Amino acid sequence: MSGSSWHFDHHSEHPARAHDRALQVGWQQSQDRCPRVRVRDHTCMCLRPMYELCTAGGLWFMRRYTGKDLEIMVESPWMRAGAAHTLWMRILTGQAR
Repeated sequence: MSGSSWHFDHHSEHPARAHDRALQVGWQQSQDRCPRVRVRDHTCMCLRPMYELCTAGGLWFMRRYTGKDLEIMVESPWMRAGAAHTLWMRILTGQAR
């Protein structure tokens, strides 16, 4: 790998286009509940919206970024790991938005 340019050639997963009857996630304004959040997975930054799968304080949630510079961020309700992984897969497959 050559210096700092390697990440520009790498793309993350692109979520599928939302289905007509996609589940509407209860997106809400982000609240600083925990001092540290760990991002476990994310979709590609080249598409809007961009999503992150996050964990903090023993719970999991998704973040959704929109806007030209990804400056608008909302998050899903916080949940247990199993429910979060199910919702994450639904987002990636276009079954949830």
